[in-house]
Order: sequence, then C-alpha cells, then structure tokens
Amino acid sequence: MSRSRLAGLGIAVLGALSLNMGLGGIAMAQSADAPPPVLAWTPKPVEPAPYTGVHQMHTRLSEVLASHEGEDSWHHQVVDDKHLRAAYVQMAAGETSPTLLLADHRTSFIVWDGEVEVTIGDQDPFVATKGFMVQVPFRTPFTLANVGDGPSLHFEIFNANATLLYPEAAEADLPEAPEGHEWYLSRLDKPDTYERQDSKPYLDFFWEVENTEKGPNGPLTRDDRSFVNIIRGTANGVPSPTNIGHFHVDYAEFWFVMEGQISYLIEGADFFVADAGDVVYVPPGRFHRAAFHGDTPSTRIAINGYPFGSHHWPTPH
Repeated sequence: MSRSRLAGLGIAVLGALSLNMGLGGIAMAQSADAPPPVLAWTPKPVEPAPYTGVHQMHTRLSEVLASHEGEDSWHHQVVDDKHLRAAYVQMAAGETSPTLLLADHRTSFIVWDGEVEVTIGDQDPFVATKGFMVQVPFRTPFTLANVGDGPSLHFEIFNANATLLYPEAAEADLPEAPEGHEWYLSRLDKPDTYERQDSKPYLDFFWEVENTEKGPNGPLTRDDRSFVNIIRGTANGVPSPTNIGHFHVDYAEFWFVMEGQISYLIEGADFFVADAGDVVYVPPGRFHRAAFHGDTPSTRIAINGYPFGSHHWPTPH
C-alpha cells in the first residue's frame, strides 16, 4: 500500500453505548440505582441532515468490489467527516505498507479477505485473516503486509485529525511533507500500551463465534477517541416502524456489518437490510434504528468518535 493510501484513511473510534432489547430496537439499560433520565430541549434539524462528500447511507461491498474490478491495489473511501475517516483497502500479493506511528490516536482495522501480517511495536507479528479486528495504540509503529497468494482486503478506520509519523529509520523514504510543513526529527513521549485499558492487539471474531458460548460482544477498544463496539445477537421479529431509535447531535455514526444481516430504519429513508461486509452511515441529527435481522446471529461493529456520546430518544409526548 502506498503512503498516500494509508494517509487518506481514518482512526477507529467505534461506538453505540446501547444494547439491543425487545424486538431488536435499541434501548439504554438502566439499573435500579441509575439516576433518572435527563430531559432537555435539543436542536433537531427540521429536514434530515444531508449526505455530503463520499458519504452514502448504504455502501454495499459487492458494488465497491465491482467498481475496482481488474485493479490489484486500491483504496475506496466511505467515511470522511470531521471526526472519522474510513475506507476499504485492497493490497496486492506481496504488498507492504510503510511503517507508521500515529501521534495521539489509536487506529483500528477489520481484515475481510486474504492474509495480512501485522507487526505492532514489540508485539510478536501475527497473520490476520477474515474477521480479525486489530487495534494499534498511539505512538506505536505498525506495518501491514499481504503475505497471501492473492489480494487482501481490509477496512481501516482513523481519527480525522490523526497525524501520521514515520520512524527515524524511514528518513530515506519519507514522502513529501504536508503543505506548509517540513519533516523534523523529534523526541516523543512514551507510546500508549495495551495494558492501560486492559485491551489486546487483536480479536479473531470468527474463532470466538465458533469456540465460545455466546461469541464476542462489547467494546474492542474504549479510548478517549476510540470506541470499537461489537454488537451481536439474534432477531426476535422485526421492530415496529414506530420504533425510530435515537439520534446524536455532535457526531455521525457508522456500522460495519460483520456477519448475518442488520436492518436499518433511518429518518428520511425507507427500511432496508445490510449484508455482511456492508457499511451504513448516518449524519448527526437523523433518527436511526439498527436491529438484528434474519434467523441466524448477526453482528454490527458500531463506530463513532464519542465513547460516551449522548443518545437523544423520543419522549412519549
């Protein structure tokens, strides 16, 4: 992968502080000791917030693959807003990314096809195959290499403000500095660690599905700017159309469908169903509801830049 391709991607900040309950609608769990809910007058767009730039409500992986037919390596941006950047990336057999560090943000990857060797700091390198979810702490060097016989495909998520750094040894191969900048060899503070958040470099999603009772669920990463949340379950019917979910005021949210099907009802659009590998995006201010769909377990990876962001629910009146 070229440096420009990696530089165009954005950090994994995954989110939805909500649980699926009832008929697959989203509801916040409250204990008996929880404080009462807060009611507040919230500015809500009169018309649904528009989709701008690269953003589409439903990005079908099948259409992305068809648009790059015949290409060995490519980068397909699907999110590029004020908080996050995310893209599908195909690497040709034998292709290796440059070694990078991110100054202040964790980043995440979901491997979807092929064999990607991941080297992160002083961790033992590992080969990630379909379903591996990988996270890299800030100020920790990492490299991706396609070690399979054919193309690899992964989904990369970076913070929109992430600044890419290069290790000292990369001096001879530095790309052109950003406009108005020059490369300066600086001494950094210590890198982040996995121990700080009791986290780990990767989760093999489909191994967990096959070898644990309930499969994976819950955050892979919950950092100040990075929340990767696995939401897995089985549908219990189709939610009522009167269940419109919630909206967010300060941030967009998107989902990577990991397995099965997820249904969506997004303000201003008809009900639809997304398949494994698809991405669904909703701008701030639009009501949205995501639910498990079909007769088999399904999983969505909820992604946003606010691990403790507010959910604005309709009130009875």
